[in-house]
Amino acid sequence: MKLLLRGSLALFFIPFCFLSYGQTVTQQLTAEEISNRVAYVHGNDFVLNYPHLVEAYGKLMTERIEFQTIAQGQSEKYPLLSSIPLMAKVNPSIQGADFQNFQLVSFNPMVYDLEFFSDRTQKIRIDNTSYIMVIKPITRN
Repeated sequence: MKLLLRGSLALFFIPFCFLSYGQTVTQQLTAEEISNRVAYVHGNDFVLNYPHLVEAYGKLMTERIEFQTIAQGQSEKYPLLSSIPLMAKVNPSIQGADFQNFQLVSFNPMVYDLEFFSDRTQKIRIDNTSYIMVIKPITRN
């Protein structure tokens, strides 16, 4: 009887979980894709000279950055990704996301001057999409 009651309660509450957040995904990247994304922003010498930082950026892109699908609201409080400056110090010809034809699989969050190593959660709306980029805080031991 207790099992039946628990199962019924679980079935009742499960739909509410999906109403609030929608789907959450992370990017699945190979080591080569990570290196290429870091090199595009910081240069090939950075990748060769700082492999531990490339690894940290890889964990950032595959573990700490999530993408939630949430419909845009009229009074939305999230900043738009287009309002964030690009990281163009090493590569002045760097390009941001194509917001008209946005594809999550090719999106490189490294090109934006975001606080990747902050101790707070950040949420940014990707312009003209249903995606919210969530940067989870770095955990320190």
